[in-house]
Amino acid sequence: MRLMRKLSLEAFTLFTVLIIVSYTIYSCNKSEETLSANLKEYAIIENKFLLDYDTLYIKKVIDSIQHIADESQENKLLAYYLKFIKAFYGDKEMYKIYLSADTLLNFLQTNNLSQKYHTYFTDALFAKGDYFFSILKYEEALRYYYEAKKFSDTYKQDSCSYNKYNAKMRSFYYDKGEYNNAIPFVKLNIEQDEKCASEKSIQLSYDRLQAEKNTLALCYEKLGMLDSAIFYYRKAIQYILSKKNENDIPGKKKQLSLGIIYGNLGGTFLYKKQYDSAKYYLNQSILLNDKPGYDLVDVQTAYLKLANLHLDINQPEQARNILDKTKQYVTTTAYRVSSTTRSKWYLLNANYYTKTNNLEKAIEAYRLYYHIQDSINAITNSIYTFSVNKEVERIKAENKNKEVEKSNEIKTIYIVLFAFTLLLLSIITLLLLKNFKQEKHNANETILHNMQLKDTLQQLENSNKNYARVMKVMAHDLRSPLSGMIGIIDILLNDENITEKEKNEMLELMQTSANNSLTMIGELLQSSTNFEQREIVKQPIDLIVLLKQCTELLKFKALEKQQTIHFHYAISSVQILADNEKLWRLFSNLIVNAIKFSEVKKSIYIYVEKSMDEVIVSIQDEGVGIPDKFKDKVFDLFTEAKRKGTAGEQPFGLGLSISKQIVEAHKGKIWFISNEPHGTTFYVALPIEKNK
Repeated sequence: MRLMRKLSLEAFTLFTVLIIVSYTIYSCNKSEETLSANLKEYAIIENKFLLDYDTLYIKKVIDSIQHIADESQENKLLAYYLKFIKAFYGDKEMYKIYLSADTLLNFLQTNNLSQKYHTYFTDALFAKGDYFFSILKYEEALRYYYEAKKFSDTYKQDSCSYNKYNAKMRSFYYDKGEYNNAIPFVKLNIEQDEKCASEKSIQLSYDRLQAEKNTLALCYEKLGMLDSAIFYYRKAIQYILSKKNENDIPGKKKQLSLGIIYGNLGGTFLYKKQYDSAKYYLNQSILLNDKPGYDLVDVQTAYLKLANLHLDINQPEQARNILDKTKQYVTTTAYRVSSTTRSKWYLLNANYYTKTNNLEKAIEAYRLYYHIQDSINAITNSIYTFSVNKEVERIKAENKNKEVEKSNEIKTIYIVLFAFTLLLLSIITLLLLKNFKQEKHNANETILHNMQLKDTLQQLENSNKNYARVMKVMAHDLRSPLSGMIGIIDILLNDENITEKEKNEMLELMQTSANNSLTMIGELLQSSTNFEQREIVKQPIDLIVLLKQCTELLKFKALEKQQTIHFHYAISSVQILADNEKLWRLFSNLIVNAIKFSEVKKSIYIYVEKSMDEVIVSIQDEGVGIPDKFKDKVFDLFTEAKRKGTAGEQPFGLGLSISKQIVEAHKGKIWFISNEPHGTTFYVALPIEKNK
C-alpha cells in the first residue's frame, strides 16, 4: 500500500512539470502553436525527474519563473498554482496544502475559469479531499473526491492521464480492510495503465504498474488467498524483470521495486509455513534494499518477518540477533518507521522471551506492544466504521436532487407567479395550519424523544449489570489458578531442597495456568456470562493430562487447609474433542468447591472411568454436603444457594452455573449425590467424539 500512496505524488509531480514547462515555453514563444510543437520535450523532462525523483530540479524550475510581473489573469492563475505546488512539495503539511488549494479554487470560481482550467480545478479538489482524509473526516474527503470525479467526467478529461478517483476509492477500501472491494479498483487501474502505457512517460507507466500489481497481490494476501497472492507477486516480479533497458528504468529503481515485492512474497510464504521459500525471498529483499539511499522502511519489515520465521522454526537466537540489529530503527522516533512495524517488533520480542522462559521481559514487551497497538486502533477504528458505499450513494442522491432542483427552478418561478394571488388570499389559513401542525409535530417529537431516552437509559442499566456480572465471573474463575500459582511460588521461594526438574515442572504448570487465565480473560472481556452465546472451539485433548495439571496446581491450594487430593485413573489416556480452557475452568471450579466445603485435614478423591462412548469424571469430598432445600438451585446463575466455606471462604454463586454451561456446551451431563453432612460427589459425563 505504501507504494500505491507514492503514485499520487509521482503523478502530481509529472503534471506539475508539464504545467511549468508549458508556461515557460509559452512565455518565451508567446503562442499556442509553440506549445504543441514542443510536446516531445515533455516526455524528456518527465523522465529526467523520475530517474532520481529530483525535487531540487522541480524547485529550480519553479524558482526560475518567480519573477512574473504580468498582471494578466493567466499569470495570476499560474502564480496561485505555483504556490499550491510549492506547498505540496516543499512544506508537505496538509493544512498548508489545503489553504493553497482553497485559494486556487476560489480564484478559478470567482473568475469563471473552472471549465477552461478544469485540470487545475480537479487537482485542487483532490488536494482538499486528501486534507480531510488525513484528519479522519472521511465524509468530507469522499465528497471532494466525488466532486472532482464528477467535474472531470463533465469535461471529459483524458482517462489515460486522469485516474485519481479510482486510486482514492482503492485507498478507502484498502485502509478499511475491505480488500474484496479494493480489488476491482486496482484491476481497473492496471487495465487502464497497460492500455495507455505508450501515451505516458516510461517512468510513470513503470512506477504505477509495478506498484499496482504489488497492491493487487497484497489484497489477496490480506484476504488469506495466499496462492493467488503468490501468483500476482510473481507477475509483478516478471513485469519488473522484463524492463531491461537501463536508460528507461535505472537499475536502482528496479532493485527498490524488487526488494519490496520480494519482502512481501517472503511474508506470504511465511504465512503458508513454506519456510525455505520464505527465507530465500526475505534474504533477497534485504540484500537488495539494505543499502544507503534505499528503502530503509521496507528493510526493517523484511528483517522482522525473518525474525518471525526463526521463532516459528524454533531458532530463537537467530531471531534475537535480528531483533537486536533492528532495535535502533524501530524503538526510537529518529527513523521513519511506521507504528505497525514498531508494534510488530515488540510482539516478536514478547514471543522470543516467552520461548526462552523469560516471563518478566515477555510481559514488559507485551505491555509495550499493546500500548502501541491501542494507539493504532484508535486511529484505524474511525475508518472501519465508515461505510464508503453508503456515503457514495448518499452523495450521488444529493447531487441528483440538486440537478432535479435546478431543472425545476424555472418551472417553480412560473408556478409561484401564477399562484401568487391565491397565496395572498390563503395566507392566514396556511399560517394557522402551519402553527397547528408545528405544535403537534413538536409534541410528537417530545414524546418520541422521551421514549428514546427511557430506552437508552434501560439499555445502559442492562449493560452495566452485564459488565458487573462478567467481572464477577472473571474474579471467581481467576481465584483458582492464582491461588495455585501463589502456592507454587511459595514453594519455589522457601523450599531449598527441590530439584531443578521439579522447578521446571512447577514453572511449566504455572505457564499453562497463566495461558489458560489469559485466554479466559480475553473471552470474558468480549462476551457475557452466557456460554450459549459463545463459540466452543474444540480440539483433541488428553483428559488425563488436563486433570493431572489441574490437580497438581490445586493441590497447593488444598495444602492451605492441610487437605489431600487423590487422583485415581485406571486408564493412561483418554482422547476427547473439547475446548481445553473451558474444561480447565470446569474441573477447577468443582475441585475448588470440594476444597472450600471440606474441613481441615480431609481428603478429596478424583476418579476417571471410561465407557463405550463417554468418559465419567467424579470428584468426591468429605465435606459438609448440600442441604435438601438447596439441591434444586445449586446450578442457577447467582444462586441463592450459596454458603461460606468451612474456613469462611466468600461465596459467589457462579462456579456451578458456569460449570453446567460448559458441560452442556460440550453435549455432556453433570449431576451430584450429596448426603449432608457427610460429603458430596459431583459427576461429569463427556462424550468421546471421533476426530473428524
